[in-house]
Amino acid sequence: MKKIVSLSLVMLFSFLFSFSNISAKELTLNELEAQAKANRAAYNEAKSQKALTEAERDKATAEKTEVESEINSLNTELDNIEKEIEDLQESIETKDDEIKEIMKFVQVSNGESAYLEYAFGASSFTDFIYRVSVAEQLSDYNDKLIKEYNADVKELGEKQVELTNKQTELSKKQQELTVLEAKLNQEIETLQSGMISKDQEYKTQINLINSMKQRGCSGSDTVTSCQNRISSSGNLASVNGTYMPIAKGYVTSDYGWRSYGGGENHTGIDFSNSTSGDTVYPIADGQVILLDYNPSCGNHIVYVKHNINGHSYITSYWHLSSWSVSVGQYVSYTTKIGSMAGRNTGDQCSGGIHVHLNLFDNAGNSWENRVARGGNPNSGRINPRTIAPQIPSEGAYFSHR
Repeated sequence: MKKIVSLSLVMLFSFLFSFSNISAKELTLNELEAQAKANRAAYNEAKSQKALTEAERDKATAEKTEVESEINSLNTELDNIEKEIEDLQESIETKDDEIKEIMKFVQVSNGESAYLEYAFGASSFTDFIYRVSVAEQLSDYNDKLIKEYNADVKELGEKQVELTNKQTELSKKQQELTVLEAKLNQEIETLQSGMISKDQEYKTQINLINSMKQRGCSGSDTVTSCQNRISSSGNLASVNGTYMPIAKGYVTSDYGWRSYGGGENHTGIDFSNSTSGDTVYPIADGQVILLDYNPSCGNHIVYVKHNINGHSYITSYWHLSSWSVSVGQYVSYTTKIGSMAGRNTGDQCSGGIHVHLNLFDNAGNSWENRVARGGNPNSGRINPRTIAPQIPSEGAYFSHR
């Protein structure tokens, strides 16, 4: 619920912002072309920056991998040092017991009895002296060994501290690289999003400009003056410069009262080819002024402002799976604004795959002013045949726009 509310607020602000843009001086086709080229330049700049950021990200990732490998090696080395210290300490304890036994012998041999050589199995006094000398040498040797062992333990302990400190430093560096990697990934995602937006704006603007120039408009024309010229010249295959919202299909439900489904007043005209994902187009050139999202009724909805024969209208397109345009974007009748949604989307206002077309009278910017004041954007719907009388009757099939 919170997500839907937040999205609605964002759309409201975008919608209000779009009115401020619409009320400003309208751009000529030449100015739109310059804007399109600026969008292309921004796209190329973002593309270049994205490549540099990806290289920086890849470097950070590689460095993090090296640090992690080094940490693993340190862990193994620390485990080995700990085992080595344990073995040395065990050897020291063993040697200490041996020295005690030897010293016990030396102490006894230095006692008052002159015949202790016999108690220790010496065959002669010389043998006894020899044995005492050997015992003293063994004691010195073992004492030396213990000193060496202790020195090794001290050295290993110092190395253990050094490696532990290094391990701490590497762990800190690993965390810093992880944060950097995530930050760079976010920057890449933002740049990618901006690239898509700028690329889409460029293509849409260029398509609109080319379409209008091909139909006789000049670079000094605005979109509105161009639409007026197209509508009055009658040089289009369509009526009033309007087309079907899908390439081919059926009119599945007409505007007005319908008896099925319990009976209701149908506020628009439904078009379908029974294929989810089919492209939906605006029925005439114009400007996107509102995107609405209502998952339970309408799903993704696009509102487009048109000028037909000098009169302002608004059309809306319901039951789309997503938006392919943005608020403020100029669109031609060939611009994809979205796709028909599939079944089972949770849209309770849709009994099947179709696009629902609404038409509103915007004389004197009445629709825009009403909605800007917080009014319902869907009130006051009129028959789409007002501007597109060529729309076939309900149940009829059409094979071109």
